Amino acid sequence: MTITTSSLDVRDEGKCLKESLSKMLDPEFYTNEKWFERELQAIHFSAWHFVCLSTSIENPGSFVTRRFLERSVIVVRGEDGIIRAFLNTCRHRGAPLTSDRCGNNTYFRCPFHKWSYDTFGDLKSAPGLGGSVKRSELSKLRLNLVPVQCEVVAGLVFINLNEENEMPLKSYLGSYIDNVAKPHQVQRMHCVQEKSYTLTTNWKLYIEVDMETLHTNFIHSHSIGSQPVTPLEHGRNWFGVYHQNSLSPALFPEKRSLAFSTPHGVTGESAEGTHFCVILPGFFIVTAPEVMWWIQKTPISATRTSVNVGYAFHDETLARSDFKEVAPHYFERLDQVILEDDQICEYQLEGLRNRVQGHYTPAEPVAAYFSELIQKRLLEVGNE
Repeated sequence: MTITTSSLDVRDEGKCLKESLSKMLDPEFYTNEKWFERELQAIHFSAWHFVCLSTSIENPGSFVTRRFLERSVIVVRGEDGIIRAFLNTCRHRGAPLTSDRCGNNTYFRCPFHKWSYDTFGDLKSAPGLGGSVKRSELSKLRLNLVPVQCEVVAGLVFINLNEENEMPLKSYLGSYIDNVAKPHQVQRMHCVQEKSYTLTTNWKLYIEVDMETLHTNFIHSHSIGSQPVTPLEHGRNWFGVYHQNSLSPALFPEKRSLAFSTPHGVTGESAEGTHFCVILPGFFIVTAPEVMWWIQKTPISATRTSVNVGYAFHDETLARSDFKEVAPHYFERLDQVILEDDQICEYQLEGLRNRVQGHYTPAEPVAAYFSELIQKRLLEVGNE
């Protein structure tokens, strides 16, 4: 919607401008723990959550641990090459099997009493049972690790904590696979740098800032600058924007000529621009022609959010002789922009504690869409 004073009576101008604004969610949606608990049930517990790239657990026995919604999960590639997930809990006395964030194990051995499990989750050793149970009979005890739904699509590993979930990951991701992941050759990506930390903000505020570029001229004036985008045709569980670029947006403006070339196989729209997408509930994934990064937001409470950040490149790019020389320029720019978003999201929450409702301008349609989507899903559950 474009408004000019020449086409409006001055008395009507303020009214039209006001009507062009849409309201944010009520401030309590960002600060109130009761709303947060309702949100967990309506949105998070039934969702698929990103864990890692399949290339990050490429070899049998390689694993990662992640924490989602107060549950610790181990995701491991089995000796048969299949990736599985289990709750990170020993079936003996409930201690975590490992506190390591990643590694490679033939067996998972609980540090408490040394009960051990293989990469299939099967109990293999149970000290304390003496000779009363033979190793071949351990399976009869039904004390294997508790499995968690885990699937891999286009090199992206997801888990689902809802035991009653019947929607396959491929259906959940929908058109994202063919429209974004496959054209960008995401299955060839390798994570080269990762970090996790906690912010004092609501997870939705961070998704909203990902989905609007009105702030880039102000918060990211030196690190990004102007970044025009167009909304994408989306699916039920994903949405995003597209930025057409001739020079990489993943580098500072003055260093964009240093960008890696686009790998073979990345063609069409994916070779000409960058997709900024959100896979619900909180996985923000950016695929540029030559690099990919993500900022995953997992809520801890209404005002505390766990953040996982990863930077990834194609195998072809990693094989370049100048990779170690050029890659730090990417890390420098990505670190700076993410820090700027971290800070503004924490700052924004402080204002919302005053319980004054905010608004979206016509320049922020996708952020407004996300807000409407959250409200709709909360109301759907409330009416069941």
